[in-house]
Amino acid sequence: MKKTYEKPMLIKKGRLAAIAAAVVSNEPEVPTPQ
Repeated sequence: MKKTYEKPMLIKKGRLAAIAAAVVSNEPEVPTPQ
């Protein structure tokens, strides 16, 4: 049961992280950490 739920959760977290990164990179007010 756990394995079937782990992968979708990882995919969702990855998508959220990608969306958050895109939003941050699109905002000029936020300095990009390097």
